Amino acid sequence: MNERGMEREVTEGEMKQQAEAQSLVLKLRQYQAQAETASQELMFVRQAIGEHEKAIETIKQLKKMKAGDELIVPIGANSSVYVTLSDTDKIIVRIGGGVSAEKNPDSSIEYLKENKEELENSLREMTGTLQRMEQEAQKLQARLQEIAAASSTGAVR
Repeated sequence: MNERGMEREVTEGEMKQQAEAQSLVLKLRQYQAQAETASQELMFVRQAIGEHEKAIETIKQLKKMKAGDELIVPIGANSSVYVTLSDTDKIIVRIGGGVSAEKNPDSSIEYLKENKEELENSLREMTGTLQRMEQEAQKLQARLQEIAAASSTGAVR
């Protein structure tokens, strides 16, 4: 093959590598954006699980109390108020869609535990998905490094 023919092959090979590298960079950015979104969703699910645990523990403590006992209830912004407990047999639980239901302490705890289990299952699934995305991103990064190394040495793969 003449010199001109070899130059053309190298140029075509380099163009293919550049196109592949650009494609990989775009995919990598997509994975990174998806991973960031998934990480934020994981944070919200973890917070929800913590809220459920806190509610369950609070109801367990309320079961030990009686009407007329005094409590300190947080109202936000690191502020609390003193309240007198009027009833220990009724818990108001939000069941979704802006609807709440009055339940006894035991059924409230059971309901919250079931919701917490669902959240934990979602957390496991989301964590697995995030790990798979990270593995794919690592593969893309490795391939990008191969392309960079090949282009710096002039080798075409």
